[in-house]
Amino acid sequence: MEEQPSHTKRKHYDPQTYARLLADLTQLMEEVPKLRPDRDAWDIEGDWAATGTIYFVDAVHQPLFETIRSFDCRTIKLVNMDRPAVRITFYRKHRYWLLKDKDLPIDQKVEQIQAYINDLTVKAQILESKLDKMIPQKQAEAKGQIGVYWEQVNTWRAILASPGQYEIAISNYSRQHFYVTVNYKYRLPSGDFANEQEHLLNTQRDRLGNITQVRYNILFIDPIEILRDHPYQNREIESYLNNFPIKSETGRQTIYARSRPETDAFKSFSSTGII
Repeated sequence: MEEQPSHTKRKHYDPQTYARLLADLTQLMEEVPKLRPDRDAWDIEGDWAATGTIYFVDAVHQPLFETIRSFDCRTIKLVNMDRPAVRITFYRKHRYWLLKDKDLPIDQKVEQIQAYINDLTVKAQILESKLDKMIPQKQAEAKGQIGVYWEQVNTWRAILASPGQYEIAISNYSRQHFYVTVNYKYRLPSGDFANEQEHLLNTQRDRLGNITQVRYNILFIDPIEILRDHPYQNREIESYLNNFPIKSETGRQTIYARSRPETDAFKSFSSTGII
């Protein structure tokens, strides 16, 4: 959950600059070779069908995007530049914000309520102006909706008259807005592994579900380590565990122990009588 609306500052471009950068990035996206995800061979879980188009790209092609990586594009996202994924999990996340009563100063409450009343009033008036042109069945439905609008206007006007007597909250929770989020593992320069999480760009749709804007997500992949059998990771772990001289099986796991290097050094000095 996000308790507050996201206010990440976006970069602004003049129309010509944005169009040029978008054209450059689009051309790169279309021309770069794509990988076909293999659920049996890749270490990849979850479903990504409910988000925008995803292109899986071999990390070897990352340098092609270097000159345009800082472009704050609204429709194409470079998800993990410099962090090629070795494991991927997709999941749906309900993203919403909530402002509770304690978060809302009285003037903001009044402003929000008045704006809602104005919106309802305009909707009711527009619908009323169209009644004469409607067939009887549609006219009856419209009158019912107009009645609902005016009933809500009256309710909120009463609250507006004494807002201090009411607890107010504002949220987009009921819009049921879900993002597909990706959690991916990648290798650090040190050789260790780290995890990151990013929400993906959704395809934009109208109220009827028709696509109005396709959005794209580019995921860079380490084509060797993305395989379910991680040869490098296994060797690293085996090398680490082989340094433990004491080990015991306990149920489904093994417990390991070894003296700390500083402890061994202390024992060595003690045995020579130096300390």
